[in-house]
Amino acid sequence: MRPVLFALGPFRLYGYGLMIVTGAFFAFWFLRTRTAKLGLKTDDDFWILVNVILISGFGGGRLLYILEYTRWFSRDFWLTLVSPSHGFSVLGGFISVPLALALFARWKRISFLRVFDTVCVMAPLGHVFGRFGCLLAGCCHGRPTDVPWAIRFTDPASQVPQVWLGVPLHPTQLYEAAGNAVIALCLYQLLKRTENGRPGLVAASYFAAYGVLRFFEEYYRGDTVPLGFLGLTAGQGLGVGLVAFSIGLLTWRYSCTRPS
Repeated sequence: MRPVLFALGPFRLYGYGLMIVTGAFFAFWFLRTRTAKLGLKTDDDFWILVNVILISGFGGGRLLYILEYTRWFSRDFWLTLVSPSHGFSVLGGFISVPLALALFARWKRISFLRVFDTVCVMAPLGHVFGRFGCLLAGCCHGRPTDVPWAIRFTDPASQVPQVWLGVPLHPTQLYEAAGNAVIALCLYQLLKRTENGRPGLVAASYFAAYGVLRFFEEYYRGDTVPLGFLGLTAGQGLGVGLVAFSIGLLTWRYSCTRPS
């Protein structure tokens, strides 16, 4: 794979960054088509929401990656902090983005759950391209395997450990890209069916679906971090947390809508 797609002098076009931008373009295009349904009255409201999602998503994802994979204030910490080509854990965004959306919805006096549902369709759509970026960069890679669809990384600039360069690995980036594509399609259909009266179901379904996907994908990942509890990895622990959040969201939604 090719972490750097193009180089001209000091300029470097990183495959990871290009895929992130491409995914964001399609995700925010989808958001643009739904501004009226969300109650966003002006272009300023739309662009503020875009920035809320981008800043909270990137900030939460970068922070969780640093917590998982680096030691505070070490050389790796500073390199990861400013890296344009790696250093992002999507699970961090599952914490930071909902909090930011809740504040935005409260400020604009619009339905948090409706905004949350829409963003939860955007997220797996953008995530598909993000995992293609991981494939180019070599991050989020799989463990060694002899399956016929294994892939090999040979570029020393990739994020694969040097000892695994040229070794057949599970294409976990493609596993997750495919899973997210299916999730995005199913959630879009659910959104169309629930947007007129049952907000929150899409968000709950997304958290549960991705939590399950990530839990089982961790068995094939080669960059896992031990959680230190029941033999789980940190990714699996967070996957369980996403499913628990989904259950809690459904419970809260039901308690708020049932007759008193």
